[in-house]
Amino acid sequence: MSLSQDRTERLALIERLLPGGQGGSKHGLTIKELQRKLENIDRDVIRHPRTLQRDLQWLIKQGRARLLANSREQPTYQRMEEGGDIDDSIWDYFVGHLKTDLEGIVSSSELAKLLDRLKLHDQGIALDESKICILPDSLRLQPAQINYQVFTAVLRALKESRALQVKYIDRQEKSSMPILHPLGIMQRGPRIYLFALKNDEQEERLYAIDRIRTAELLQTPARQKPEFDFNRHIAEGRADFANGELIALKATVRGYVENLVYDCPLHESQKLEPLSDGESGSLLTVTMPSSGQLLRWILAGGDNITVNEPLELRGTIINQINKTAEIYR
Repeated sequence: MSLSQDRTERLALIERLLPGGQGGSKHGLTIKELQRKLENIDRDVIRHPRTLQRDLQWLIKQGRARLLANSREQPTYQRMEEGGDIDDSIWDYFVGHLKTDLEGIVSSSELAKLLDRLKLHDQGIALDESKICILPDSLRLQPAQINYQVFTAVLRALKESRALQVKYIDRQEKSSMPILHPLGIMQRGPRIYLFALKNDEQEERLYAIDRIRTAELLQTPARQKPEFDFNRHIAEGRADFANGELIALKATVRGYVENLVYDCPLHESQKLEPLSDGESGSLLTVTMPSSGQLLRWILAGGDNITVNEPLELRGTIINQINKTAEIYR
């Protein structure tokens, strides 16, 4: 099973019960002692020694607990205390991660400028690319080419609440010269979008920054929309061009997908249970927003994931698969 809600709560409880190691303390708990403490708190908590042993090993692997080396017959365990400083090796690792993430949203020339501005070259990376490889979990597109003079004007307009006169080229290559009243910027993957009111319109629109060819900062104050809220737009799915409604997803997962969601849950509400009929695989249940991103993830899973519910999503996937099969025929 994955880190289901029950197991997550049990792990958190075990971590709280383990004594800390303040001041180099050698006091820890054996599995039997931990069993008794759990029983006193909640009799419904799983307390089988093998289960607790697996839970403790997981906490150790995550750096949240440690096995004490002492003279007691039974192994004793202790909670790891949070340190105030970041270890140099951890810093090196996250610097490498930062570089990899930036490569997915800016060009190589801009990456060099950003790293120089952050002075990361002064830090060096002791664990360099010959020892650490960080890969995205999906195909990474090249960043859209933007005009940085345009982008600077957009950012200034946002900062100073001023309107912009822009030249915009849409997907049909039609040119227009609207006056935009910027509300906010959203970066989604390799592309940057501007939420703005157009001319005298009341509803905001989404503009790809790379399609803005010129931008003139006007002295006119930008019209405001007090109810504009990024969180609402994301919840409604506009960040992924979907309606964003919450769905109760039920699916059968197998193979690498089963292993992946076992260790990396889709959402904190996820539950993963072995199939009752003895077949290989597990039943995945999770409540999360419907989005294009979720649909693409399911389609990428191929025959390793079968959606059972909701029926509307199942129907969408069947239609996508049938259309694809027809094209390949």
